[in-house]
Amino acid sequence: MNSIDADLESLFNRLVDGIASEADGQQLGELLRSDPQTRRAYREFMSLHSALHWDFAAALSPEIAGETSLKSPPSVSLPASPIGWMLAFVAGTIVAGVVAVFWPWTTLDRASNEIVAKQEPPAVANSLPKTDSIAALLVDQAEAEFAEGRAPDGVRIGPGEYELLKGIVHLRFAQGADVVIASPARLNVRDAQYARLVYGNMRVTAPPTARGFTIATDAADYVDLGTEFGLRVDPRSGASDLYVFDGQVNVADPRTGQVLSEVTEGESSRFVDGAAKTVPEIDEKAFPTPGAIGFKRWQQYEHQLWADERLLAFFPFRRTSDESALVNSHNEWQIAAGRIEGARWTTGRWPGKAALLFDRDSDFVQLHIPGEHQELTIAMWLKVDRLDFGLNAILNSDGYEPGDFHFQLTRQGLPRGGVVIQGHFDDKVMGESVPVGKWTHVASVMSTQNHSQQIYVNGVLARERQWRKDEILRPGSCRLGNWLPDAKACVANRAFRGRIDELAIWSRALSVQEIKNFVEVGRPGLLWNQD
Repeated sequence: MNSIDADLESLFNRLVDGIASEADGQQLGELLRSDPQTRRAYREFMSLHSALHWDFAAALSPEIAGETSLKSPPSVSLPASPIGWMLAFVAGTIVAGVVAVFWPWTTLDRASNEIVAKQEPPAVANSLPKTDSIAALLVDQAEAEFAEGRAPDGVRIGPGEYELLKGIVHLRFAQGADVVIASPARLNVRDAQYARLVYGNMRVTAPPTARGFTIATDAADYVDLGTEFGLRVDPRSGASDLYVFDGQVNVADPRTGQVLSEVTEGESSRFVDGAAKTVPEIDEKAFPTPGAIGFKRWQQYEHQLWADERLLAFFPFRRTSDESALVNSHNEWQIAAGRIEGARWTTGRWPGKAALLFDRDSDFVQLHIPGEHQELTIAMWLKVDRLDFGLNAILNSDGYEPGDFHFQLTRQGLPRGGVVIQGHFDDKVMGESVPVGKWTHVASVMSTQNHSQQIYVNGVLARERQWRKDEILRPGSCRLGNWLPDAKACVANRAFRGRIDELAIWSRALSVQEIKNFVEVGRPGLLWNQD
């Protein structure tokens, strides 16, 4: 790319970093309207930025770097690595962010292939060129299996037909529309603003940047006006059923484009061959949300965990008829359910997933981790509301004797603690604190053989402790979310303030990659990241 003015390059960088202000947009709009060189520089900069991103993605995750034409997706394989899925998220955010910021000011002159300014947004957003561009990205999935020849190219969704045989997928289209499809389903993608649902169920959430996003069927066309809706096409009758959860959807005749009805929040419609019919009652489970994908993936992983012979206990925080019991779903080691005292059941990381809320000094869960251990890994998901005390207990042995276990957060949110030992130890802080108001994965890995402990925050090493004296790990009677003070306590109150939504305990030291995989499987959703 030719050299460009430093101020202009800075303006472009603010755009791709997602920090462009309204004034930046107005400034760039004026420059693009008045200066052909600025338009050329803008086009070259964005092309280079996109190419560098995909080259980087390919280097880290070869499965998303296929060269096959997007019109005929050849592969049924999907990227299974955490990096692949996170790169998909990053790419989707970049694409959607670029369009969202500059859609009001710029468009593409197809004759000259130059970006030019425009004064008013188009009446219909279905104006992208029909090329082999990326219309959408596959950003999440659970047990997804596509038909041969009708699968994505890695995570890329270009113009073409896709047939989902099993599972659930979440697509993010380039202008920001999120589409969750439940199998079995067949979808024909034309571009970033238009697709045809041949059969199956989907849920669409479209922001203002995707206004005009259209899902066509044989029975009718559904034009989104900034909303959330569910759409089902019966494979036998061809009937299409619309359920609007929020906003408004216009239903149009697929032959003439004439608006047949305007369907708003709480309303529904059914069309067969352009004629209105009585709509069946909604089955909300037929239209899963993006969060439902994460929940389903996590449920699958729970069963995989049980194969680990060194897994001592897994508390999935599943609400049962006995609301005072924190059930251990993996009971090979006969570890009893925890006893809930004061803490209350609430919503966890996904809809339908439970967690416990700790917000009073007397809230805790009494647990017992029996035995003597050379190694232990203790991991959980938590969401801090406040850090009221000098030390805020996550999981502590009731006492403070050699071999006891303590895992806490400082008032600054830094994780600390480990096995209680006699003698000197070295303690190094090397990572980030646990943020307030955000689901976070924390893990403590201890090895008496190596005389060391590592604490990870979202899979990244945050603290490391080394000691010299031999000690056996004996957690014994413990409290989750609190501590039982005694005469040796330098800080009497250590009550946790927030939610906890999972607890796993192994009698071995998990590797860094195992912890990262655990974070990836349990991440709350698309918009969550590790930073």
